[in-house]
Amino acid sequence: MKLALLALMWAAWGGLHSLLISPSWMRLVSARFPRLCPWYRLGYNCLAVLTILPLLFFKNALAGEILLGWGGLLLPVRFVLLGAALWLFWAGAREYDLGVVGGLAQLRSSCSFAGSPYAEELRTTGILKRVRHPWYGGALLLLWTRTGAFDAAELVTSLVLTVYVLVGARLEERKLLHVHGQAYRDYQGRVPMFFPWPWPKDGAP
Repeated sequence: MKLALLALMWAAWGGLHSLLISPSWMRLVSARFPRLCPWYRLGYNCLAVLTILPLLFFKNALAGEILLGWGGLLLPVRFVLLGAALWLFWAGAREYDLGVVGGLAQLRSSCSFAGSPYAEELRTTGILKRVRHPWYGGALLLLWTRTGAFDAAELVTSLVLTVYVLVGARLEERKLLHVHGQAYRDYQGRVPMFFPWPWPKDGAP
């Protein structure tokens, strides 16, 4: 019963944060509360951190018997995948505007669409030449390599958050298609979504 509650809480957390970053909700905020617009992204990020803390506390309180682990010959695999996750985060951070993503850039200038993080021109430099969503890919790897052993609570957390990342990535794709149109559709056709191919496809930039 407690595990079901944990899964429901994680799903609610993901659903709330997807709603608060959805285009329709952000347009509503921009229209009705224009003075709050510069603060929206920063507030969103703070809310995400504050609301995840009690979930992590509850998960840790449910610690139990280990059901799955990265022991033996799988241990080196775990560290390779963990390193790949950290590399995807690092490479993505070099290409994204961290001031906009973090919400601080909006405080220094007027904003529209509640501080949309999307640039007018589609960026395909650096790691974005090889993968469309390096942070989503890094998150998927990190969910399954962040610990060497999984009890039931850890498994539930990883499973629900994996679904959340996959759904969130699909929603992100819809937003980017709306913003960039055919340019993004062409980009989808030549660049993988989460993890770079060992060799770029023909036509990749």
